[in-house]
Amino acid sequence: QGHCSLGHLSATQARTPPGCSQARTRGAIRPESASKKPRHAMAAQPAKTVTVAALAGAAFAVAYKTTSKYLSNDEDETPKSLDDSTKLDESTASSFYGITPSSLATRHEARSMDREKSERSLRLMVESKALAQASTTDYAGGTLGSRVKLVVAMVGLPARGKSYLVKMLVRYLSWVGFPTKIFNVGELRRKQGQAGAKAEYFADTPEAMAVREGLALQCQEEMYDWLRAQKGACVAIFDATNTTRHRRHLLTERCKAESDESGNDVSIVFVESICDDPKVLSRNYEMKLQNADYRGTDPKKAMADFMERVKQYEARYEPVDDAEECAYIKLVNVGDKVITRRCGGYLTSQLGFYLGNVHIQPRRIWLALHGESQLQVESRRVGAATGHLTPRGRCFARRLASFVKDAHASFREEHVDTDPEIVVLTGNAPIHSQTIKPLLADPLAFEAAPRVSTSSLLNELCGGDFDGLSVKEIQDRYPAVWHRRMADKLRFRYPGAGGESYLDVINRLRPILIELERQRKSVLLVTHLAVQRCLYSYFTGTDAEAIPYLPLPAGAVLELTPTPHGTQ
Repeated sequence: QGHCSLGHLSATQARTPPGCSQARTRGAIRPESASKKPRHAMAAQPAKTVTVAALAGAAFAVAYKTTSKYLSNDEDETPKSLDDSTKLDESTASSFYGITPSSLATRHEARSMDREKSERSLRLMVESKALAQASTTDYAGGTLGSRVKLVVAMVGLPARGKSYLVKMLVRYLSWVGFPTKIFNVGELRRKQGQAGAKAEYFADTPEAMAVREGLALQCQEEMYDWLRAQKGACVAIFDATNTTRHRRHLLTERCKAESDESGNDVSIVFVESICDDPKVLSRNYEMKLQNADYRGTDPKKAMADFMERVKQYEARYEPVDDAEECAYIKLVNVGDKVITRRCGGYLTSQLGFYLGNVHIQPRRIWLALHGESQLQVESRRVGAATGHLTPRGRCFARRLASFVKDAHASFREEHVDTDPEIVVLTGNAPIHSQTIKPLLADPLAFEAAPRVSTSSLLNELCGGDFDGLSVKEIQDRYPAVWHRRMADKLRFRYPGAGGESYLDVINRLRPILIELERQRKSVLLVTHLAVQRCLYSYFTGTDAEAIPYLPLPAGAVLELTPTPHGTQ
């Protein structure tokens, strides 16, 4: 490296300064006069050395150290000066390099200015590269099936849990990033002034059938108008009984025709809900009396009228079967049994898997942020998952354990037939294990010892190349990157390996969400802020754009109770 800056010299001359021989002692180059002296003379006068770094040139050293500073994120490390890296005696420096003490000081000042310019240039280069690598996530579902437009047509008798399944589907599909809308024939009927329709409205007479078919067709037209307006993948849920093969055949044929006209693939899947559990049916009937059709009606009269309506539907009900040659998902008693057919598409397979895990078993879900860490006190750092609990954080961990014990005991008193075990889900960072340590210290305090599962899926949003930097450091050193993120926090993906956006976090949390829906036991989750925001938004139906700004409190526990009406 050294002889490259001495162009006209030969290779040997470039490697050997004048007055020095090729004899080496531990990698040093000795002057000729020193090599000719006796050994005792050499021992008396230490050899004057010129290190390889001196021949390499200071510019390379400064550039290397500046680059290393960024890569290591070490704020305290500064490039060494020429005096630190090269130990030249004045005679050798003056004779070979033309350096005098006064010129050396001048060069140090110039080199300091050059170093500042190099650092500024490097920061601009890094920021430019970061902006080029940074990307935005279109939606959490990725690009698979991005042109698919799906119609989910509900099938089933009244009070069989169709409305519950529809709410669950809307919540899940919206959370993972697919635009979803419900088209309910009953709601359309009530909007047109036919609220409070009696059982005669649902009779199998030509007049009543004509009115019902007209409303169904009108609702379908609104649905197809909405589908045409959507540019990418989307889901329209046609919420009606659809209890006859004839009605389902018309829906299937219309979807085929719509596919030909729009140029997009409009497919349809039927979701049939069957319920024959007397306890569940009785509860569903009671819930039905609270809708707009029976508002202000005597409960006994309302129940008699509703049961007559159910009989009208049962007389012409034709369950979905394989002879119809259609895709369907059949649910028996809300998750007790699931049958799927021709659900090989991306969206339909996702729906079948999701619906196969939902249930109505009572349980509690507790969301808690990890205890306060030393890194949080010092500064807010992107993706920081390490550190130790502060005294305040350890106090929160103890109180969290006490709260969960009392809350679970109270819940078990209300629901004796529920599972006594608690499932604890956390990330695999040390801060998570420290937070739940007091909870596991006394397993005899519970009816059954808590079962702990850790997963990297519950770790904090990864900042890629910016992981570990404080918010202030990013604001000061890379303002363009920071402004771009603040303009769209939901979709902005940090540049570099592993960098994520909020939508990426939602995408990796899908298995966790399915586990939460599958569990019949109460669950405690200890996570970081971004993960908790994403999970909380699912259970509360929060709009996606608001997820990065949810003001979830530290030092608190969010208790969620899933019910057929939604999450309390």
